[in-house]
Amino acid sequence: MSTTVVGLVVLLGGLAVAAALLMLLTRPLIAPVFGILERWRLTQRLARAARADAYFRAGDVRAALREIEQAFCLFTVRIDTSVAEQISAHHTGLLSRCLTVADAVPSERVRLLALAKVDRLLDRRREMQRALLQLRGRSARDGRRLQLERELARNATAVRQAVRELLADLELHRSRRATRH
Repeated sequence: MSTTVVGLVVLLGGLAVAAALLMLLTRPLIAPVFGILERWRLTQRLARAARADAYFRAGDVRAALREIEQAFCLFTVRIDTSVAEQISAHHTGLLSRCLTVADAVPSERVRLLALAKVDRLLDRRREMQRALLQLRGRSARDGRRLQLERELARNATAVRQAVRELLADLELHRSRRATRH
């Protein structure tokens, strides 16, 4: 009986050591896969922005605004700092498109409080993302890293809501203008 217990303990210890070694060996192989996934997700959002531009050129602002809503990159970048920088530039371009829509309503003063809110949330997101990428060498259980990931998830929810508000404001002002003319 005692030999069986000792055997099980040794077996479990060996499995734990083997699993730890396997994780240490595969971690350098997994990081590039996640980097590719992050770049792919960004490419999908860039394609959405390109579709929004095509809708703008065709005069379908409503469809363009729907594409802009889907074009925001609100996933957490964990590997590639260049992807995080590209996302930041992409968000600036999306907000610029929203300003263009707001400027197309010359007779009314479009409230841009929603735009300012989205901009502020995206700035905070950029700061948190930068801090998280600086901690990428630490353990996945690191307290600061876990806190940043939770804050990024909450921020993503807040950004989605603020973007919906912004686009609803833009659509409302556009529809008011269309009914007056």
